[in-house]
Amino acid sequence: MTEPITPLSSPTDSLESINPTSLLAPIRGWITFAAVLQLFSAGLVLVPLVELCELIQVLMSTSLTRHKEAWHVIMLACACLASGLALRGLAELITHLADNRLALSLRRQLAQRLSQAPLGWFTAQTSGRIKQGLQDDVTAIHHLVAHAWLNITNASATLLFVYGYLLWVDWRMTLVALVPLLLFTVFYRQVQKGCQRKMSEYGTALTQVNQSVVEYVQGITVVKTFGLSGKAHQAYCQATTGFQRFFLDWALPLIKPECLSAVMIAPITMLMLMLVGGIGLMHQGMLGMTQLLPFLVIALGISVPVTTLSHSAQSLRMAKAALERLATLLTIPLQPEPTLSRFPQNNEVVFDQIDFGYQPGTTLLHNISLTLTPGTVTALVGASGAGKSTLARLLLRFDVPDHGQITLGGIELSQIDSRHLYRQIGTVFQDTRLLRMSLYDNIALGDPQASKEQVVAAAKAAHIHERILCLPRGYQSVYGDDATLSGGEEQRVSIARALLLKPAVLVLDEPTAQADAESEAAIQSAFNALIAHQRRQVVLVIAHRLETITHADNIVVLSHGRIDAQGCHADLLAGGGEYARLWAVQQGQQEAICC
Repeated sequence: MTEPITPLSSPTDSLESINPTSLLAPIRGWITFAAVLQLFSAGLVLVPLVELCELIQVLMSTSLTRHKEAWHVIMLACACLASGLALRGLAELITHLADNRLALSLRRQLAQRLSQAPLGWFTAQTSGRIKQGLQDDVTAIHHLVAHAWLNITNASATLLFVYGYLLWVDWRMTLVALVPLLLFTVFYRQVQKGCQRKMSEYGTALTQVNQSVVEYVQGITVVKTFGLSGKAHQAYCQATTGFQRFFLDWALPLIKPECLSAVMIAPITMLMLMLVGGIGLMHQGMLGMTQLLPFLVIALGISVPVTTLSHSAQSLRMAKAALERLATLLTIPLQPEPTLSRFPQNNEVVFDQIDFGYQPGTTLLHNISLTLTPGTVTALVGASGAGKSTLARLLLRFDVPDHGQITLGGIELSQIDSRHLYRQIGTVFQDTRLLRMSLYDNIALGDPQASKEQVVAAAKAAHIHERILCLPRGYQSVYGDDATLSGGEEQRVSIARALLLKPAVLVLDEPTAQADAESEAAIQSAFNALIAHQRRQVVLVIAHRLETITHADNIVVLSHGRIDAQGCHADLLAGGGEYARLWAVQQGQQEAICC
């Protein structure tokens, strides 16, 4: 169990279907070995029951010689029981170690696959689906690997050994003992009708519940603030109610056949049947009391392995559905990478006749041609839905243009390795994302090799240094634990992270949107100083507040996915058009606020 974990399939392989059962390949040998041990264990554990019947016959005998055999029978039974339990414990240890190995391998593969997926893929996926794959589905396989197969092996072997022994004792009573098993099979088959189809629906319903939980938790702060908690959890209630309805529709019709099948195999049913059949055969002179004893002692326990088989079969179906979902998640598309990566010679960014739409047949960006010159600041402005963020997403390779190409330093983005590309392009999103680690490490994500002085300098440039020093442990304060920051302060930490990277291209999605009024001007000054110091840098700003980009070298006005106009602030105001209209609207709103 100490050999290195081998991935089931390389995460860098091209997109292809995966046979769900192949996910179990790394531990199949260990499971087989454990099943063999469990097979021997089932036989050894059954020996004490057989010996009990033999012991009763010995004690009922009037021969003193046979009485001396009692201790031999007891010792053999104890030895077999101890050996059987030891083998069972060893088998369970092996399956649990195999389960840990498989879970680690699957989670590593999923994490690596997700890390190489196109960033745009995450926008289209629900966090509930990803959480279900990484957590719930891997956990569902735990019962399959660690318990189900051993239970099935033990139950199957026990039934074979029991009926084999009973057949050796008396074939007529064995036929009687088979009647409940046959009736159980008939009723249980009714229970299983449609289960495979329901298993896939079960996974879908559970995914919806997971997603509704995530959405509810993420939005609970806002909705409670506005007193809309009743409406906020409506989606969650609908998902759970739908899951309840689905489960009841599935379970209620199965209650009657499942209860009947349980009654057929119950110990009291077996006892009555064995007594009736045994007494009848004894009256016929075809069966002796000593022959009836094994059926009264051993046959009563048949319900345990049969019930185990039915429960384990259910676990197998659930695990199969989980394996299918994991196989699907492991075949998500990968970020296309060039066979031979090329390196840009400069920082110039060129959008050349770009068309793009998120869905086939729809186009959000139309024939966008734009050049971002090194040492300049370009601002994208326009009404909501004009395509500003979409254009920036294309530059970050979240998505791929439907037509045209985007180049960095004369090299098309698809020809640049992702790791190199994201070292060249830094981003500050409006929706800040900080990790649960120290603020120092959060800033150092921009450059893990940076010195402490460089990290502090970046924090100072983003005007967050003084706030960090006021925290209990300064830069070692952990975000989410002893570092509680406002939205604007979180934004400044992410800005410091981007400044530390010192990228060739810096994309800012309204970087001062969550900053307080006091620090907004300081942050703007920090960016201006940075740009003045590094004349080769390209800065692309997505702006909603036009007064923050009045000094930009080039302001590009987007309207309905097209470039309406571009130029400096003064020229665009003088030319009228969409920019002048937006400026007038925002200035009018400010005057209204002031009044």
